[in-house]
Amino acid sequence: MFVNWGAEVYKWKLLLQDMFPVTNRLAIKSTLAGVATAVFTPYRIGGYFGKVALLSFRYRAKGIVYQVYNAMALFLVNFFFGLLFLGLLGLEAKQEIIGLAPDVFGMLAFIGSIFIIVIAVLYVNVNSVTVLFGKMPFTNKWMKAWKVLEGESYKKTALTVLSVSVIRYLVITYQYLLAFDIFGINADPLTIYFASGALFFLFQFVPVFNAVELGLTRTAMFTVILTTFGIVNEITPALTLAITTASFLIWLVNLAIPSIVGSLFLSQVKVLKEK
Repeated sequence: MFVNWGAEVYKWKLLLQDMFPVTNRLAIKSTLAGVATAVFTPYRIGGYFGKVALLSFRYRAKGIVYQVYNAMALFLVNFFFGLLFLGLLGLEAKQEIIGLAPDVFGMLAFIGSIFIIVIAVLYVNVNSVTVLFGKMPFTNKWMKAWKVLEGESYKKTALTVLSVSVIRYLVITYQYLLAFDIFGINADPLTIYFASGALFFLFQFVPVFNAVELGLTRTAMFTVILTTFGIVNEITPALTLAITTASFLIWLVNLAIPSIVGSLFLSQVKVLKEK
């Protein structure tokens, strides 16, 4: 958990320090405040606003741009590894997957992961993309905010954010592997790791309220993954209980505890603009 959210704090501080000197305390508080607001909104949209709520008003608009930029890095990493792991699971499957032959499904997933690499290259060279925003009426007024992403050190920052996002993704996926191992889900560890990565990838598309989800959605989705790819032959009551308990542990460690702490920091948000 500490590595997971510590990586997020590091990225957030790295991005914000281009605007003003950022203390570790503020980076931690704003990151956890973002977690607290995210768990009560579908697709965790509230996290974008909660994360900048503790910043001064003059930095909040730019802070949201940074948060979108930060989230894009994790999305790219999530999509790349998610599609890669789905492809690897597909190649190992002995049955059709959503009506496709295993090798066809695997190849489509691999092609998708290669496409994500192309998007990641554009992410690192985002200045070539933001130029287009100045030519569109809707985004033209945001050009000043997008300029915070320009500068000589931009590519280095982009590569750092992507690299830390990779570390965070691998740690999150490893958490799933540990939790499932603790509660006795017996299967090949590498296959379970791939399945855990696929679960984390697919879960991002589900508009759940994490505050009340309690890991039950993860249980249902992981069960589907295990059966769809033929990782287990039968979902027994004992296996269902093990998956449910492990998913609840992941929910507790990754979301419940950080959001409770973050909610304490939300009381420090200034609603009125400073004069």
